Amino acid sequence: MIFNFYIFNRNGKCLFYKEWNRPQNTLQHDDGEEKRLMFGMLYSLQELVGKMGGGDGKGALQSFTTDSYTLNFFETASGLRFVLNTDNRAGDLTAILRHIYGNIFVDLVVKHPMFEPKAGVPLQLPMFEEELEKYMKSLPCFV
Repeated sequence: MIFNFYIFNRNGKCLFYKEWNRPQNTLQHDDGEEKRLMFGMLYSLQELVGKMGGGDGKGALQSFTTDSYTLNFFETASGLRFVLNTDNRAGDLTAILRHIYGNIFVDLVVKHPMFEPKAGVPLQLPMFEEELEKYMKSLPCFV
């Protein structure tokens, strides 16, 4: 089951958020706080993974699992971060995040003349939302 999806720019601004089957939202009254906490957690985990991995300092965080959910993560070369939270039965969804980026996001957002990722302005492109929704609902792990 897919719970929610985030896209952050390299500065931590949430460019997009979509929620589907989220069982519990303890921060429902402060949406901005949840996004800041999510980005902060990702940043800290990436730093930890990078230091443990040695070498160039860049880790390869792809996912982590708790007792109640799995966070799937994909970072682009330009620093965009795609996050998909699911239940633990969904499996590895790295390929799904790559598909969303390469086949939906690039075609409908990056090529759009109004897209400015550095500005941190949330995406308001109905075509992107429609295609994302259609793709997510087609996945076996959606429900």
